[in-house]
Amino acid sequence: MSKAQRKEIEISDVTFRSPHQELSESEKAYVRKKLQKLSRFFHKIWSIEVVYELLRGQHYVTVHVDADGHQFYIKEHQPEFRAAVDAVVQSLEHQLARYKERLQKGRGRNNREEQAFPEVAALPEAEEEEAETGPTIRTTRRLSLKPMSVEEALEQAELVDEPFYIFHDADTNRICVLSRYDEGEYDLIEVVS
Repeated sequence: MSKAQRKEIEISDVTFRSPHQELSESEKAYVRKKLQKLSRFFHKIWSIEVVYELLRGQHYVTVHVDADGHQFYIKEHQPEFRAAVDAVVQSLEHQLARYKERLQKGRGRNNREEQAFPEVAALPEAEEEEAETGPTIRTTRRLSLKPMSVEEALEQAELVDEPFYIFHDADTNRICVLSRYDEGEYDLIEVVS
């Protein structure tokens, strides 16, 4: 099996969700065709989830990609369905290209030279260069996670005015994140190791 065929098979597994109306097969095929472009950025795209909503004449398309263990999330809206899909794929390509560029520059992962010669990577010149171009941590927050049910976590998330609520799910014994999608609506993210 050639590399192109392998990528096509890996990226063809797209999950579609549409709470109010189902996408037609031609619309799903259009989305899959556009998402095919993402295979050039990563060796393995584990999952792609597409959420579609039509609200007040606007087509909202949200794409969540799990590629090589990294999560990417883009949401766009346009008056036309295909324009919304094109916009979300273009934004996603831009985000993936920037991320891959950072990885190739060695800021995202240690490259082979740094792993083989850690003393060279620790030279002051390298630290100054990375400090100028790399992201910084503004604040550090420590959380004490008490086990609770998902329902209890939803109630707590409504009380705090944060985009995310992190908790320890007592039923599954996993760390979970509630991500606020809209007023009273959340996405549940389970951390698996």
